[in-house]
Amino acid sequence: MKRLLAVVFVLFLATNFSSAQKGQRLKKLVSKKSDISATLPLSVVEIPTGTFVMGDEADTSSVLKKELSKPVLISGFYLSQTEITNAQYKEFVYWVRDSIAARTLGGEYVTIIAGDTAVNWKQASKINYADPQIMSQLGDLLMDPSKTINNKRTIDPQKLVYLLQGFNYQEAAKKENKDKAPSEFIYKYSVPVYPDTLTWMRDFGYSNNEQMAVGYFSSPKFQNYPVVGVSWNQANAFCDWMTKQKINTYQAKNKMAEGGKCRLPTEAEWSYAASLDIAGNEKKKSSKSKDSDQVDVEAQGKIFPVYVNDSKKGQAGLYNMADNVSEWMITSYYEGGENFQNRFNPDIQFGTPQSESKFQRRKVLRGGSWKDSPSMVTTSNRSYEDMDATHSYIGFRVVINLPE
Repeated sequence: MKRLLAVVFVLFLATNFSSAQKGQRLKKLVSKKSDISATLPLSVVEIPTGTFVMGDEADTSSVLKKELSKPVLISGFYLSQTEITNAQYKEFVYWVRDSIAARTLGGEYVTIIAGDTAVNWKQASKINYADPQIMSQLGDLLMDPSKTINNKRTIDPQKLVYLLQGFNYQEAAKKENKDKAPSEFIYKYSVPVYPDTLTWMRDFGYSNNEQMAVGYFSSPKFQNYPVVGVSWNQANAFCDWMTKQKINTYQAKNKMAEGGKCRLPTEAEWSYAASLDIAGNEKKKSSKSKDSDQVDVEAQGKIFPVYVNDSKKGQAGLYNMADNVSEWMITSYYEGGENFQNRFNPDIQFGTPQSESKFQRRKVLRGGSWKDSPSMVTTSNRSYEDMDATHSYIGFRVVINLPE
């Protein structure tokens, strides 16, 4: 069974992960339902431990190219079946909105635990943003009415900021840092989480994309389409939220083994999953005549993104690995990286959101997108963008790691 994890946002977590139980349906993680109806659950497929040839195995134009295509071993993981949707990302945005609003309002919306203020989610989930009295108390969270289109009080999207914090294991593992205190490797930075909806206008000059800028993220019509206009930092923040507020919270509540994590895939993991998945779709495309109109229609027949599971599943049970939207990797982009990367779970990461060097801020993108020409609609498509870049053709999917 390939479909394993669901979030409606309802997420499923396994209670046991012995080899005999890997095919079991994962248990319900969160019972909380979103106020958005008829949304797809977040589902994952199991990608088993295995070996594959990383690099373009078919390119033997030189001895160097051939040697760079080498077998690598990838540990098993769970990969989301589709790209993260507008509705799934919107739950994250709403959580950030409600947590900030609850702390601003105080009173019944918060609780004091051991001297710390915590959100009372039972009450916070009921905040009525259409109530003028509530809105009048939100203060700096709102835009100045004189600066809005309709002169009404509305929440300022730029104020919806998520505090991302964690521990930098890579820095802590360096020999030169062995005598430093663990606290020195704790990182914290703030990420505005609302998608850049105006990227629809900036990406394509002299095009009539106003309707997409206005409605793509906000309209229920597009709730099961891939979220776009999100930077690498925003995708990373979503993963951090999913880890702490969904997975870890459920593990602690149910006294399960701790350590589950949601994150962006490494380029090696994504490539490995794609190699297992493409046998159906890409082979069918390549078997057709290149002179056929049908090839062009199939490869370039999408105007704007489409419903995330609108196409046929690949052999591994994944959707749209080659197209729909290009996807963020956690991996840093480095031209010569294949020369020194490890053959066991290879990955290269450097730079931080605070890095000023453009080189250190580059993150890998994999897969084609709806705006690409037919030759680019392939899982071999590889490029990069700055970790703060946003585009209407870039989204992401996630990896779930769980303790044995």
